[in-house]
Amino acid sequence: MRAAVRVATVVVLGKRLRIEGLEHVPRRGPALLVGNHVGAIDPVMLGIHIPRLDVYYMAKSELFRRRVTGWLFRHCHTFPVVRDSPDRTALRQALDVLRRGHLLVVYPEGTRADRAAGGRAHPGAGFIARHARVPIVPVAAAGSDGVLPRGAIIPRRAPVRIVIGEPFAVPDIDDAGRPLGHQAATDLMMARVRALLPGDDRRRQSGAPPAA
Repeated sequence: MRAAVRVATVVVLGKRLRIEGLEHVPRRGPALLVGNHVGAIDPVMLGIHIPRLDVYYMAKSELFRRRVTGWLFRHCHTFPVVRDSPDRTALRQALDVLRRGHLLVVYPEGTRADRAAGGRAHPGAGFIARHARVPIVPVAAAGSDGVLPRGAIIPRRAPVRIVIGEPFAVPDIDDAGRPLGHQAATDLMMARVRALLPGDDRRRQSGAPPAA
């Protein structure tokens, strides 16, 4: 399936797809990959290019309601999470994936965010990072919302750039010397993700006005 999707990607996007920093993904052992989510193809484009087969994903539970799509997602190492709730089952499964030495891809915004404003990141990713104690790998995507916009079925040709940053660790305390909470840990991770974006995209997703 990975090979088939990569062929389809070459046909649709060709050289319009740029992926930088794959060398920052650990070749063995656990790691938490945290990214912004601007397009439906973000997890697929990242997953098929990572040189490991033990890549797992968290996805909204709505995607598992239909039998066929639920079967497909589960066989692609994806497990459901109930959004806007403390889904303890999903959090335990996420920690178990990392405990077994695999890669876990998480999009803390929970859904595709408005590229003009970014999305509100949820504290669940911070919970996972603080409890798993594994390397955090930031991943920034730009332009992927132009390939498969909301409501579209046929992909379009658009430039897509995915940048993978260097692994880092979430600190135990904040700048004021207080214990770092789950939300603060998530915000810190998303700041590292936004720092990898091109200038205009970085300003949009941080809520800053575009440059004059």
